Amino acid sequence: MRQRPDFDDAALARAGHALARDIGPVEPMLPRHLPRAVPTRSWRRRAAGRTIGAASVIALLSVLASERRQADPQLDPPATRAAAFVPRYAAPAVAPPVWGEVAADRYRLGEAAGSARIQAGLREDTLTAGTFGVHEAPFLRLVATETAEADGEGSLFVTLARRAAEAGGLAVTRTGERGQLATRFGVLDTVDATLADAEGKRACTAFRLNAALRLDGWLCAPLGQLPEPQAVACTVERLNPRPGAQVSPAIAAMLAAPRTASCPPEEPATTAALPVPRKAVRRNAARVRHSRPGPP
Repeated sequence: MRQRPDFDDAALARAGHALARDIGPVEPMLPRHLPRAVPTRSWRRRAAGRTIGAASVIALLSVLASERRQADPQLDPPATRAAAFVPRYAAPAVAPPVWGEVAADRYRLGEAAGSARIQAGLREDTLTAGTFGVHEAPFLRLVATETAEADGEGSLFVTLARRAAEAGGLAVTRTGERGQLATRFGVLDTVDATLADAEGKRACTAFRLNAALRLDGWLCAPLGQLPEPQAVACTVERLNPRPGAQVSPAIAAMLAAPRTASCPPEEPATTAALPVPRKAVRRNAARVRHSRPGPP
């Protein structure tokens, strides 16, 4: 191998000494011991052992605390166990308002039977005609409420459900079409509903009117059919005050409104006991709503 004339061992030694002077002393590089790898199984065994040990300590402490309570009952008195949380303010128990029965001497609606009850600032007169279990005859229930409150219940369904429960434990199983009917007292809000008891069910139209005298109730037609809307409106319009009844001027003016032209006038009391033709009886009864037959 041919060497360059300016490259010899002496020049290489001088270059090495010059480099050593520039970088200073250098520690010798020695081999280091690498950490031993821990197998995965041994790590899991250590973690499981620590968990089991911690659980054992917790269980032992719980047993010791329980034995201490049994040995010294003063540490956990019965009063402390019974009253875990004591509120700062406890609302006093308020008894529900008590109703009082009074004479039903203010309103009449044909041959309907009446009852009345009162409490502070509230009076309800209930007029009932027919029986819910007799499906061959109409069934009417109307509640007239005198109150000083500005508004009643928010929903017609809530009013219907409450009144149904008061009327011998009836239940509202289904509701249908809603509507409104014009009467001499104002606009009736209506909803078709199915009322049921333990023995059967009937299709009825529930109604409600918020006026000086609040009216709500329902009318059921015979044979499980819905009553005609005009029959519902005319039935409500038959409500009148009894002779000599003490009512407020606003209620008296409401009940004195003239009947609508579509509703027949009420029969005089002097002729109520006389036999009348069958057509006159059907005219005041709850007529059945007939549906039009579909095209062939």
